[in-house]
Amino acid sequence: MKFKALALALCAMSLAAQDLTELYAKAGEYEARGDYKNAMIYYKKIAAASLAERGEKSRRNSTETNSIAPAENRASHDDTAVLSSAVPQNSLVQNSAMARSSAPNSAASNFADAGSAASGSASNLASSNSASLSQNSRTSSSAMQDERNFLAQNPAPQSEQNGRNFGFLGLKYYEPIYMLFTHDFSKKPDRKADELHFEFSFERPITYDALGLGEKISFAYAQNSWWQITQDSAPFRESNYRPELYVSAPVPFADELKIGAMHESNGKGGEESRSWNRLYAQSTWSAGGFSITPRAWYAFWLDRTNEDIADYMGYGDLRASYTFGKQRLSALWRNNLHFDGSNRGAIELNYSFPIFNSGFYGYLRYFNGYGESLADYKRSVNKIGIGLSFVEF
Repeated sequence: MKFKALALALCAMSLAAQDLTELYAKAGEYEARGDYKNAMIYYKKIAAASLAERGEKSRRNSTETNSIAPAENRASHDDTAVLSSAVPQNSLVQNSAMARSSAPNSAASNFADAGSAASGSASNLASSNSASLSQNSRTSSSAMQDERNFLAQNPAPQSEQNGRNFGFLGLKYYEPIYMLFTHDFSKKPDRKADELHFEFSFERPITYDALGLGEKISFAYAQNSWWQITQDSAPFRESNYRPELYVSAPVPFADELKIGAMHESNGKGGEESRSWNRLYAQSTWSAGGFSITPRAWYAFWLDRTNEDIADYMGYGDLRASYTFGKQRLSALWRNNLHFDGSNRGAIELNYSFPIFNSGFYGYLRYFNGYGESLADYKRSVNKIGIGLSFVEF
C-alpha cells in the first residue's frame, strides 16, 4: 500500500509540475505579446494550482500523523501482551491453586477491572478524538497561513500591477503614443493634404479596490494634434484635448466593465470652438489573441457650434484587435445607424510591428469617414498614414 501511495503521489506531482510549466509558458507567451489581461488569468491559475498542491500536502501530512498514533498504540498493546504471556510457570501453578478459593472475589474483581478498563478506553478515545481535532485545526490554520504567505510572496505580475508605466508620478500609458505622416486623398482648400498627426496620452490611477470589487478608479488624458508641416509657417491646424474619469472592474460576463465620463474640446473660441461631453460604458472580451470592445455613450452639454455632432459621430463604436507575437492588427467602426441618406460613420484600420530590437514600432493607419478630429466632425476624410509608435499596444 505504501508503495502504491508513493507512486500515485509521484505521478500527481509530475502531472502538476507539467501543468504548471505549461501554464507558465502560456502566461509568458501572452505577456510577450503585450496581452496582459490573458497573462494575468494564467498567472492566477498558477497561483490557484500551487495553493491546491500545498493544501493537499498538508492534508496528507495530517493523515499520516493521525495514522501513526493508532499504529503505535497497537504496537504497545502487542508488547504488553507478549510480556504478560512470559509469566513464569510456577506463578501459573500458584495462581491455579488459589483460583478455587478466591473465585467469588476474583469474579467481582474482574467485573471491577473490566469497568475500569472500559472507562479507561472511553477516556483514551475521547483524548484521541480531542487530539485529532486539535491536529486538524492546527493543519487547517497552517494551510490558511501558507495561502496568505504564498499570495504575499507571489503577487500579480508587475505588468498587471503597474500597467505600462512612465516610471514617475505613478503615470501610465493609456492609449497608443505615436507620430504619423499622413496624406488625405480628399482634397480640402483650407489645408495641405500632407500633415503630421501625433497622439500622446497617460492615465493616473487614483485608487484600487476601494469598494471591494477589484475595481480601479483612474484619471486619464489624451491629446491629438494635426501639424501642417508642409505649410510655410508650419502651424498646428487642430488639437483635441480629452480628459476623462473612469472606473473599471472585472465582471463575470466579460474581462472587464468600464464606466466613465469624458470631456473633449479643441481649445478654440468663437465659431471655431468645438466641444462635447459623454458618459460611456464599455466591456471587453478576449480569447487567444483576439479582443473585442463595444462602447456606447450618451452625449450632453454640446457646444452650440456642434449640436448635431451625434448625427456624424453616432452613439457608440466597436473596436476589435488581433495580436500575434509583437504585431497587432486593430480596427474601429462607428456609425450613426441612420439607415437612409443621412447615414454617417467612420472606419479605421491599424497595424503595428516591432522594428528589430529598437524598442520602436512601425505604425500604419487608414481612416475613412467623419470625426477624425472635432474640426472635421462633419467633413469626410480619406487618409493613410505611416510612422512610429513609441509603446507596445
